[in-house]
Amino acid sequence: MNVTAIMSDGKKALGGSTGKVLFHVLYFAFGVVSSNGTVFGEYSPFGISAAAAVPFPNVIFSAAGSVFGYMIFGRRNFRYIAAILAVLAIRWTLKDIKKLNGYFIYSALVCAVPIFATGMAVMSVSGFTAERIFGYTLEAVLGGTGAYFIARTAVILHGTKTIGMLLPQEAVCLIMTGCIGILALSPFQIGSLSLGRMIAGICILIAAHYGGTAGGCIAGIATGIVLGIASEEYYFLGAAYAFGGLMAGLFAPAGNIVSAIIFVLSGGIASLQAQGLRTVIQVLYEMAVSGAIFAILPKNAFNFVTAVFSLNKTDRNYEGLRRSVIMRLDFASKALSGVSEDVERVSEKLSKIVTPTLESVYRKSVESTCARCGMKTFCWEHKNGLSLEDFESVSDKLRKEGEIKAEDLGENFRRVCCRTAEMSVSVNRFYKSYLSSEAAAKRVDEIRTVVAGQFCGLGEILGEMADEYENYEVFDNTLAENVLVKLKELGMIPIDVSCRIDHMGRMTVEAEVFDGDRDKMKKLVIMKEISKVCGRKFDMPNITNAFGRCRIVLSERTAFEVEIAASQHISRSGQLCGDNFSYFNDGMGRMITVLSDGMGTGGRAAVDGGMAVSIMSKLVKAGLGFDCSLKVVNAALMVKSEDESLATLDVVSVDLYNGETDFFKAGAAVSFIKKSGKMYKVETPSLPVGILPDVEFTCTEDNLHSGDIVVMLSDGALATGDDWIEHIISSWENKTMQELADLINDEATSRRNDGHDDDITVIAMKIA
Repeated sequence: MNVTAIMSDGKKALGGSTGKVLFHVLYFAFGVVSSNGTVFGEYSPFGISAAAAVPFPNVIFSAAGSVFGYMIFGRRNFRYIAAILAVLAIRWTLKDIKKLNGYFIYSALVCAVPIFATGMAVMSVSGFTAERIFGYTLEAVLGGTGAYFIARTAVILHGTKTIGMLLPQEAVCLIMTGCIGILALSPFQIGSLSLGRMIAGICILIAAHYGGTAGGCIAGIATGIVLGIASEEYYFLGAAYAFGGLMAGLFAPAGNIVSAIIFVLSGGIASLQAQGLRTVIQVLYEMAVSGAIFAILPKNAFNFVTAVFSLNKTDRNYEGLRRSVIMRLDFASKALSGVSEDVERVSEKLSKIVTPTLESVYRKSVESTCARCGMKTFCWEHKNGLSLEDFESVSDKLRKEGEIKAEDLGENFRRVCCRTAEMSVSVNRFYKSYLSSEAAAKRVDEIRTVVAGQFCGLGEILGEMADEYENYEVFDNTLAENVLVKLKELGMIPIDVSCRIDHMGRMTVEAEVFDGDRDKMKKLVIMKEISKVCGRKFDMPNITNAFGRCRIVLSERTAFEVEIAASQHISRSGQLCGDNFSYFNDGMGRMITVLSDGMGTGGRAAVDGGMAVSIMSKLVKAGLGFDCSLKVVNAALMVKSEDESLATLDVVSVDLYNGETDFFKAGAAVSFIKKSGKMYKVETPSLPVGILPDVEFTCTEDNLHSGDIVVMLSDGALATGDDWIEHIISSWENKTMQELADLINDEATSRRNDGHDDDITVIAMKIA
């Protein structure tokens, strides 16, 4: 159901006598809640705002709710109740002046004047001070502002406009009224966590998910400022929520979980400016809980939120926003890289302090065995007694066999010590603990290295995004609006559209739409219509689906095309192949081919190879660079199980605009190039992924032209050498790539005569 239908049905339900009762209940509840909203630690003007702003037929219920709220929440300040009575008197007296009641500023004044007047009355008794005058004046301004927002929100609730028809100013009033409610809920706690701040986090993530960077930024700034002024202790929330909302919006296409993680990390970085560590940790817990709740919310539960941020906005300073995003991404990239270095440095120092040693095993054994021995002073403090050096004779045997016996202790040791049997038992017991501690320390070190690498990897991802945005020099906003209209005409529901031109003058159109009727998303139709709108020739669009949305990317028609084919042989005629591959156009004018060979054959190898290809392909499609994607794949293989997991990665990227081709290899087999009739090998030493924490691609570049051929292979095809493969490719003329791949595959299978069998994959591609 679309947004218009939802709101229309809701307004119909609220019509008649039932609707009136529901509105009475709604305004009473809002009066109760809003009276609990406190700013600067002592002022609570928003219950008065509610009484001053709601429609006159509901004012008694709203005022009653506010009075009730001020009493039950311990605001035993009868000044507020007196102010509410003054508001009721003013509104009752002036209720017949229709024109006056039509101005929203009237609601603001009706609220602000009684608040200020009652404040002055209090000071006439307690004494006037500049500080109190300023405080009451500020309270009156905040109360009046709140009344203005609530009054405009009430008109929206009672009106006939759908969310998509709201003006930007009306949407802001709706958001700020919600923020007042969140502020009022912030004192309520679940355990030690604030209910209001957790709701704020969920709202920011929802806004970022459905409204992108604009939604996340608006929601983050609004909630951050409102909750930040509640108390001096939480001033940093303005920066934390604003930056967290912005970054969550940027990563929204990656899914709810990624967006939630980025929100917590970004908020944590922005919170570093705060003074109270305990408060910061509490807020981070609240953000984490918000992220967890957001991640499990129903898929399309809040689609209507998109309409709030899909308004007809004008005068956007896209260049300023672009520069701001680039600077923030660059700063966040450096900050995360710094976190990685700090983790490594601190861990290095701690390891020197707490790493167990054999000497500690012997010391503990001595303390345990000799504690109750009367000869202790003679053994360990006399000049002819024992020392830790006397244990060195058994160290080698302890390492080899894992235990010692009493007779393994030296002759001098047995002569001086009367408890050699008990000593050997203690040494064996503490040595087992030492081995366990050593294994645990090794595993912790592995995990620490992976986690530190992920911080660094995330920093590199943000840095690459900053570089990518830097390369896009022009954003054509007018053209984007025209594309948005055309998508609507094609029956789609667009969320956002971007038309950008890079430094080489090539245009890319990127659109995000709701995942609706798939029959309306015909690639050929989309390509032709967008080409007409933009006045450029585009290739077929790349359409990806995730979490109820579709991402449509079109790039200008390229100078080259690629004919590509693959052929596979499964070891021992099994059902699962340890090799896995994928090839796709990334929507940016590049044909990407990914090939992975998992360790061994069968199901285990198929899992490793499939996992490597799947993650690499998804991240590259999402716009991440190859090196950053490799780090993520490596970390995923290292932590997926305790058993060793490794796989090779072979990636070929062909720029179809100019023929520039990049070969990325991580433990991969040799590849072949037939260029202008001559043969070349691409063979570079490298390690597969999943073994070491630090892994890098070895990269080779070339420039291909029409008619050139590239062949990628898994190592199963090379068991009998590669000269025959080179001969087949060099003599290949005027036949399809599928025939070439099949021929090499069949020949490699038939040549295997060593009694072993292995998975074989051949991928052949030709530039046309």
